[in-house]
Amino acid sequence: MLNSEDILQGLLTWVGIDTPTGSVENIARLIDLIAADLSPLGPTLERVPGRDGMGDHLIARFSGGPGPGVLISSHIDTVCSPGSVALRREGDRQYGPGIADMKGGGYLAFCAMRAIRAAGIDLPGPVTLLYNSDEEIGSPTSHELIQTEARRHGAALIPEPARGDEVITFRKGRAKYTLDFLGREAHAGSAFADGRSAILQMARTISALEVLTDLETETTVNVGRVRGGTEPNVVAGHAACDIDVRFADDALGTAVEEKLLGLVSEDPDVKIVLSGEIEKPCLARTPATRGMLETAQAINRTIGVSLTETRSGGGSDGNFTCAAGVPTLDGLGAIGNNWHSPDEHILISPLERREKLLRELIMTFAGTRPVEA
Repeated sequence: MLNSEDILQGLLTWVGIDTPTGSVENIARLIDLIAADLSPLGPTLERVPGRDGMGDHLIARFSGGPGPGVLISSHIDTVCSPGSVALRREGDRQYGPGIADMKGGGYLAFCAMRAIRAAGIDLPGPVTLLYNSDEEIGSPTSHELIQTEARRHGAALIPEPARGDEVITFRKGRAKYTLDFLGREAHAGSAFADGRSAILQMARTISALEVLTDLETETTVNVGRVRGGTEPNVVAGHAACDIDVRFADDALGTAVEEKLLGLVSEDPDVKIVLSGEIEKPCLARTPATRGMLETAQAINRTIGVSLTETRSGGGSDGNFTCAAGVPTLDGLGAIGNNWHSPDEHILISPLERREKLLRELIMTFAGTRPVEA
């Protein structure tokens, strides 16, 4: 079996191709490399052409016995601009673009399947590896594909990064919206009274949105970007703001959306237009998920390391597999920190045990459905 240093050397070949979301050419290069790495293992490979300015997606299907099967969904797109994250090593830390989020986890999934094949072990059920290229912007061209593949299996494993020996059993849901305010332009000096300020109405509305945040229920409504107007001497005819909503229960997310849909302008001559939607439902901590957690903890005990349960306010493609009704365990990737920043890194020494955990989970849930705990 490969040790952590061997895993790292292979991972660096993936990390060496910088793949920000929408970098179609580089994503195609990485898909070529992943397909070449997977091909000797004997899966059926399906390359799904990109659309809407996004890159391709890759599906590798391994046949197996009569078990329900397991899906492992990883993304290969990254956040930071090319060249902003230098490849470098400092002791047990390896830095690189997307090395934690989540090329590390995607590569561990490949390593797990390679180890299973090398051991000559028959899969007790089908296993599918899915690599998508647009998760960092909400998986707009891949979430239906992910849910379709998930429904063909009894469980889903998501090798997103972790900050320690842990797994994620819950993620908040997320919604993104834009509010456009349509007023009427006029000269700010000679015809001020003829204007209807879109910026003024936007300010009033933003103030009203503050009451939708409820920290007790973990519901947050954040206006993160505003824009509007043309010149200081013109009453603004247009303004807009972008809103990020996070929620710990899907019903709470729906309630916020209904409030946004019901916004009424204080100025009848300024129109408010809402666009956007609930992007990701919650990854719920279901009884089946708790059963998957107990299985993972038992595996890690054989490795000699305890495994912690944790939760996240950020979303992943695990939100989609869970919404498809498939028991999902997340946060199974490389251990690291500072993703989405120039200091993104993984710890090298845990790679071997994280690969073993993922491998054992694949073998378990390819053959049996998760038991509720």
